[in-house]
Order: sequence, then structure tokens, then C-alpha cells
Amino acid sequence: MTIIARAREHPYSVVAVYTYAIAILVASVIQPSGADLAALGPLGLVGMDKWLHAGAYVGLGFGVAAALRAQRATVLVAAIAIATAYGVGVELFQVMAPDRMFSVADMLANALGAVVGGLLWTVVNIFEFDTRR
Repeated sequence: MTIIARAREHPYSVVAVYTYAIAILVASVIQPSGADLAALGPLGLVGMDKWLHAGAYVGLGFGVAAALRAQRATVLVAAIAIATAYGVGVELFQVMAPDRMFSVADMLANALGAVVGGLLWTVVNIFEFDTRR
């Protein structure tokens, strides 16, 4: 079954993912205040903004995988790729947005979040749909 056919089977899930993706886009292009964010996030490894990027894309990766009902590795990889490509696209769009700037580190945080979200869907999927119990 193709990705498009899977998406057509679950239109409400797809609408939810589109709505979430639009919210990410809006949050990514509005003027940042900067004063509200701590310099370093949890664990002191990277800035709080990277944690926010990763967290947003955990949700997107999970949502895309859920909308596609990813049970096979190929569909899961496609879901992660879709979420990651969206993150790259949003970062490229920021080049044209005033008061925003392109960041490879943000793209990496987006991609890491998408991977974690996809893997989280896999864990939920295993426990929810495991018929061997």
C-alpha cells in the first residue's frame, strides 16, 4: 500500500498532522523574543531552542507515523523522512523571513526529534497492537 493510500485511510489523522505542521511553521517564522529562553537547556549540552525544536519534531514524527499507521520499517522510515524534510523546509523558509536565520543545528535538532517521534510511535504501536499476548 502506498503512502498516499495509507493517508487516505485516516483523513482525520492527516488533518491533525497538517494542523500541527502549520503550528510549527507559524512558531518558526514569528519574531522570537529570545529573552524567554534559557541559554542552556536540560543537561547543559545545547541551547533551550534546540530542545524546543527537537520536542516539536518528536510530535511531528510521531504524528506522521501514526497517521500512516507505520508498522513496517519502510513506512516508518518514510514517516521520519517526511517529518525531517518538513523541518529542513521550514529552516530554508526562514532564510526569507525577517528576524529569523537559517541554522544547520536547528535542522539536526528537527531531524533528531523526528527520529525519536517515529521510534516512540513504534514503541506505542508494539504495546497497543501486539496480538501475541
